[in-house]
Amino acid sequence: MARLFESLTLKSVTTRNRVVISPMCQYSAKEGLANDWHFAHLSTFALGGAGIIFTEAAFISSSATQRIGNGNTKFR
Repeated sequence: MARLFESLTLKSVTTRNRVVISPMCQYSAKEGLANDWHFAHLSTFALGGAGIIFTEAAFISSSATQRIGNGNTKFR
């Protein structure tokens, strides 16, 4: 447990601690785009001191109609 709050270096990136927030599908995207809700949700973890924060899963497609599920983020 003591190492949890030590910094961690991965290649050229150093985190303030080893607390990692895993990706979560929040189903809150509008038309596949992250919005203020995502910013507020993820910034809560950042302000709480998490060392690494992964965003939710995103679907990569050339079609705006395809995604993992309704409300997920996407890249085109």
